[in-house]
Amino acid sequence: MRHLSVSEKWLVPFVLIASVVLFQTAAVASGGIDPADPMVKITSPPRDLDVNKVLALVSKDVSKETGIKESFITYYWQTFDHAVYEGKENGSPTFVDLYVPGFFSDDDVHGMLNAIADALVKHAGAERNWVFIHTHFPLPQQVYIGGAITSWDTYRGKPNNNPRDIEERALNKFQFNDSSFVFHSLWRFGVIASGGSDLGEVLTVTSRIEDFNKESWYTSWTSMADKVRAVGDEFASSLHGRSAREAYLRATNYYRASEVYLPATDPRKHAAWEKGRNTFLKAARLSGGLIEPVRIPYEKTTLPGYFIKADNSGKKRPLLLIQTGLDGTAEDLYFFLGVPAAKRGYNCLIYEGPGQGEVIGSQKLPFRHDWEKVVSPIVDYALTRSEVDADRLAIMGYSMGGYLVPRALAFEKRIRWGIVNGGVYSVFDGTMTKFPAEVREGVGKSSRKEKVNALAYAEMKKHPDLNQFINQMLWTFDAGSPFELFSKLKKYSMEDVLEKIETEMLVLNSSGDQIAGSYEQAKKFYNGLQTNKSYYEFTSDQGAQFHCQAGAPLVSSERILNWLDERAKPMQ
Repeated sequence: MRHLSVSEKWLVPFVLIASVVLFQTAAVASGGIDPADPMVKITSPPRDLDVNKVLALVSKDVSKETGIKESFITYYWQTFDHAVYEGKENGSPTFVDLYVPGFFSDDDVHGMLNAIADALVKHAGAERNWVFIHTHFPLPQQVYIGGAITSWDTYRGKPNNNPRDIEERALNKFQFNDSSFVFHSLWRFGVIASGGSDLGEVLTVTSRIEDFNKESWYTSWTSMADKVRAVGDEFASSLHGRSAREAYLRATNYYRASEVYLPATDPRKHAAWEKGRNTFLKAARLSGGLIEPVRIPYEKTTLPGYFIKADNSGKKRPLLLIQTGLDGTAEDLYFFLGVPAAKRGYNCLIYEGPGQGEVIGSQKLPFRHDWEKVVSPIVDYALTRSEVDADRLAIMGYSMGGYLVPRALAFEKRIRWGIVNGGVYSVFDGTMTKFPAEVREGVGKSSRKEKVNALAYAEMKKHPDLNQFINQMLWTFDAGSPFELFSKLKKYSMEDVLEKIETEMLVLNSSGDQIAGSYEQAKKFYNGLQTNKSYYEFTSDQGAQFHCQAGAPLVSSERILNWLDERAKPMQ
């Protein structure tokens, strides 16, 4: 074997493995991944070890150090006679292939590299200087050599600053350089097909918004909303009910868009929400009974919702329950899924719970982690409706609804099919991807409260989108500080209840979803499910790569409803 140049040193694990001969024995520590495709494959010279015992200890230590459950990781050990490196035989190298699942974050990968190395030194007598770990296919910071994670400036001769793909260039600066403006613009443009907007109107709005100026965003959308609502009033007064309804629906969406960047303390936020809600109620009154506002009994109050009918025949039909997550509204979901679902023959019940829409804005009820206490009263109400087939109930959760819905399904067994877009394994873990490790480490420790708050506020000051995100959570979770919020979020985890889900599940994901670790969260959630399950990932080829497929609701709803059609078989 020739001597490796300095620039090629990071390739050592691959070259050494290529010189290994004559595999002799193998052992497996099974887990949640198919043993035929282990996540961690260890290769070493023969050692006087009880390999299965060592793997069990390694598995336990790695899980403890990384926080990744043992059920998510499988191990496989194989041996060879000897290795030859630079013409000399070496008897003690240990090679590890780490097959990284899609739900791993960068921090998960780093944690695995270091934890595996530490465990092999401790339990297998490996020499740290001769431990080599790499991922497939490795990126910078994904190779561990002789005691440290190794990085490099280029990969396979290609600079890291490659030009973006055409699809990414096409959407990432759509109308704006502000990425958040891009997301929310795509959201509003996307619901044209459901009657939530019109192309000329939204182009007029966005053309008048100053990039990065959130006040400009508010005034432009409000101006169009007021104009379109006035058009609806004009049509209604002249008895053109259908045209009035269409105008009111568009105005609803524009009011909703106007308030997304306003803080909860700004009275204009509630006023805009209220205008949007009242405008939607005007549209409902002109729907011929197909959009029915309802109040659902819940503890000592009621929850708001809309019963969306496929028709007025009164026939029993499958019912799709639809709910949002952190910051959506019931009216949003009418355009996203209510309209296409009704066209397919489904009745829909769209509702808001604590922390959402009216329930936080007017009733001041914050989120609760035990969401089954919300969904069970929803099901109770649904089953009082004569148009509902009790044997064909499905539920859909968007965004943080990817935690709320599965949490409910772990306890509520009357729902036959569950859909999440996408799945959320831990709201706390997802939120922590936005902060330094010191924040995570300090949560729940009263002595670290001031430090955690200082670090969190510093990050929020540097990143306006993060500032908006956390302030929204402080309001909807009724938390007085980031420390208090993060402590509450620890309860929002599927770790102890995921295996209780018996409902058949569809888990959706988006390849470009970077909101609070959503892409990795959906993968981790799906891998942990023990029930009958399906997975679908939207990509940039479809123009549907963003969070909850913003900008592509038809692409999204087609997949969702096709899956449900195959099971619920709605009758037109």
